[in-house]
Order: sequence, then structure tokens, then C-alpha cells
Amino acid sequence: MNWKQVCSGILLGSLASLMGLPSQAQDSTDQLNQAICSEDWDGAIAILDNAMLDYPNSQNTLAEYRDRLQQLSTTGLSEKQKAQYCSLNPDPSDFPLLTADEETSLSAHVSEYYQQLDPDMTYDDIATLIGRPGKLDYLSSSYTWIAENTSTLSATFSNNELEDLTIGESIDCRENDGCDGIIAAPTEFKQLQERLELGMNAQAALQYIRRELGEPTWPVETLMYDWQFREEGIYCRIFAYFASTTDGQVTTYGKLCVKEDE
Repeated sequence: MNWKQVCSGILLGSLASLMGLPSQAQDSTDQLNQAICSEDWDGAIAILDNAMLDYPNSQNTLAEYRDRLQQLSTTGLSEKQKAQYCSLNPDPSDFPLLTADEETSLSAHVSEYYQQLDPDMTYDDIATLIGRPGKLDYLSSSYTWIAENTSTLSATFSNNELEDLTIGESIDCRENDGCDGIIAAPTEFKQLQERLELGMNAQAALQYIRRELGEPTWPVETLMYDWQFREEGIYCRIFAYFASTTDGQVTTYGKLCVKEDE
């Protein structure tokens, strides 16, 4: 038996943190929400149709959202829906969170929705529960290549650009001697990380990596929708992430409420 075993810990060395990326990564969803805000339904549907071509493994979830928008086009936007599509999401770190003893009728209502969410739900299930389509806030595709020594190279693309490039180095373990070393990533991974620049064309970057490493071991597409609620200085949000690997079921969901007037 080989004296080396791979532990589950992964040390990440990344070029950029996904949460700290420039706002251009959101251009596609910004254009979509601007079209919905102005009730340009033909434009909104066209943007979604293009997204379905760019994210083929998420077509079912995007098609459900497309159907919801077509229904909305017949009724128009309510004032609450206009507030959702026509305004930017506030940064929660700029406002104090609503505490349990400060609960309002709005936050209680949002909590009722949240408590009914379930990991088996699809986008359509959640939209039906809340009673409106929500807002598509994030679209990305990521690809992971795994080396023989279990090190990984992961590339994330959004808005047709390379958004993130990360090397994962595994921890070395010796039998009966704990985990005290690092399995270095292959030279090819490090060279690619040095050569590729964030913001470069997604297709060009992906073709370059494929030429060097072959097809990825694990491709994933991710979508995030949110539902916003406002009332008398209180802002609440329910968000849900969907990955192409889960047959349309929600992968992560959550809620928050902040006090915008403080």
C-alpha cells in the first residue's frame, strides 16, 4: 500500500475571491433586470434565450423562469415587483441585521416562506410558494480538472469572462503519522494560473485550458435567484442557488432581514 494517503483537507490558493470580483461579472443579469424593470419583455426573453445557449445544462431552470416572465408580461409589474427589479440589492454589511426581538409583520411573513423551503424544491416550486418569479441575480459556469495526485484546478466563468481561477493542493498524510505536508500542484496548473488573466474571454480561456489539460473532470453551472421584500425601513431577502448537477433542485438557500433606515 502506498504510504501516502490523501486527506480531505484542501488548501486553496486562488487568484481572486469569488465574492470580491468586479461588478462586470453581473452585466448579463443586470441587463436582464433592466429590461424587466422597463417592461421590455421581448428584450428580457431574448437575453434569457441567449443565457440558455450559454448555460445548456441549466436550461430547465432557466426555461421555468422564462415561462414565469412570459406570464408576468401579460399582467405587468406591480409596485412591489418594480421595487425588486428596478433597484440594486443593498449590501447587508452596510445595515444592522434585524434581531429576533425586533421582528415585524414583514420579517415574520418572510420567515414563514423560508421555513417552508425544502432541499427537494425546484425553482418553480419556490416561485409558486412565494407567488412571484423572483430576480435572477447570478449566472456562472465552473470547470474542475483533477490531477493524479488529487490536486485541482478550478475555473469559473461569468458574463463570458474568466472570473476566477483556483488551485487546490491536497494535504499529505502518512500512515499513523498525521497530516503534515502538502502535495504540490502539477507544474501545468501553476503555469496556467500565471498565463491566464481574470477578465479574459471565456471561450478563449476555456479552449486554452482544454488544450493543455484535456476535458474537465467536473463541469458545473450555477444560478442564483432572490426574492426581495420591503416595508417601512425593513429589507428582507430570500435567495436560492441551483447547480446543474442537482437535476434542478435547490442546492443552497437562505434569508436575511436588515434595517435600512439605520
